[in-house]
Amino acid sequence: MTAPNTVRNYYAPRRVAQAARTREAIAAAAERLFARHGYAGTTIAAVAEEAGVTPKSVYALADKPGLLLLAVRRSEAAPGPEDIAGALLRRYPLERAFEEAAHTEPVLREAWRRHERARRARLKTLVREAADAGRLRPGLTVGRATDTLWALVTWHTVALLVEQRGWGRAKLAVWLGQLIETTLGGPAATAAGPPG
Repeated sequence: MTAPNTVRNYYAPRRVAQAARTREAIAAAAERLFARHGYAGTTIAAVAEEAGVTPKSVYALADKPGLLLLAVRRSEAAPGPEDIAGALLRRYPLERAFEEAAHTEPVLREAWRRHERARRARLKTLVREAADAGRLRPGLTVGRATDTLWALVTWHTVALLVEQRGWGRAKLAVWLGQLIETTLGGPAATAAGPPG
């Protein structure tokens, strides 16, 4: 009599934990390097070296565009409360790399567009809250106010103020509050969290 052919489910908790640690190390390394060197200046080999793994391990996780998306998702999911100025300071170098990559990598173009739509939607939530509280200037629509903030509160603006003018978090926070207040026509509603 022949024993039936059975498939065993193999679960190795240590392997699963090690794979998660490796994935996190690669994502963190990619986030740091894309932010520091941009998309063109970051290589798979550099990410592997920074993460302490082999290039083969990086390629097993993702190609270069995939690594950038992994880094962006990691940055957006950073835990803890954060004000808009802090989020912009932390995220703008990676967002610059993301937009630059979207111009050269067709596979990233739609991802960048989705990212920008999501950023605009978060800003619209802030504007809608201000409108619901009666803090929107008469004659200013939610759409127009959202578009104005979406166009002004970007990595481009933050890069200019930080890199060209030497602004820090405190000065950027004051400027953002004033910009939001001036745009909306009432007290700044910065408690809604980071716009993107």
